[in-house]
Amino acid sequence: MKGIRWTDVVIGGGGGIFQDKTSSKSFYYYLFIIFLSLLFKKKVYLIGQSFSPLKKRINGFLLRFFLNNVEKIYVRDTFSKSYLEKLGVKSEKIILSTDLAFLLDIPFPSREEDKKILGINLRKWGNLNLENLNSTLETLISKYDSFYFFSFQQEDSQFYEFLKDKFKKIDLIEPQDPNFYDYYSSCRLFIGMRLHSCILSVLLGIPFIAISYDEKVEAFCHDIRWEFIVKDFSWDKILCYVNEIEENYKDYKDYLLSKGKILKEKAKEDIANFEEVLCRL
Repeated sequence: MKGIRWTDVVIGGGGGIFQDKTSSKSFYYYLFIIFLSLLFKKKVYLIGQSFSPLKKRINGFLLRFFLNNVEKIYVRDTFSKSYLEKLGVKSEKIILSTDLAFLLDIPFPSREEDKKILGINLRKWGNLNLENLNSTLETLISKYDSFYFFSFQQEDSQFYEFLKDKFKKIDLIEPQDPNFYDYYSSCRLFIGMRLHSCILSVLLGIPFIAISYDEKVEAFCHDIRWEFIVKDFSWDKILCYVNEIEENYKDYKDYLLSKGKILKEKAKEDIANFEEVLCRL
């Protein structure tokens, strides 16, 4: 509370934080921060946000009320913009931007073209059943020289523990590893569940297959016109997608590199404009 009282502007950082799929506790927590900020007559800006349909009707009412009282909301996909407008948030409050991760400057180490590395990321979600994925992974492991499991949060590592007991040719790459981006950029192809695994793949020009566990993943792929999305954990589609990507690998890689450059410029432009707004306050 003291931090809010002492500041001139309150900025809510990126993510899909206004959701009640897992619990309403975090949803009310972030709304409470907005409430306190408005109570102390502070200007509130939300940047790099995504929104998806809420489970509870009262939560939709509360979200609409508070968002209509902030200064601006920078959303990272068209789905979020459309949802907020349908919810009743004023259009002039909403700015279509992109994910803040596109501001990252990631080095491009040389990739060993003769070594085929498959990257994968999985996270805990609903009825995800890895037993059904076993046969698909067995086929993929036979096609690639190495297999990296990337953990983006601590809870992701539990899936590595499950996989390493069944597949010996797999290494765990954790976010605190100083060579995390080097390992990532060495991948020829990526199968990603977390949104930022898909975003990193775009930045590095790595063709990927997105496992859509939430609207934000599918919304991102839709915005960049990327068709390789697995919905409802339909693992059988993965092998078909892998074969299709490999047949036109260079075209897909170049396409993603081009998209990454466009989105990076968009992110830089929006942040520069946002900084100008803050300087005028």
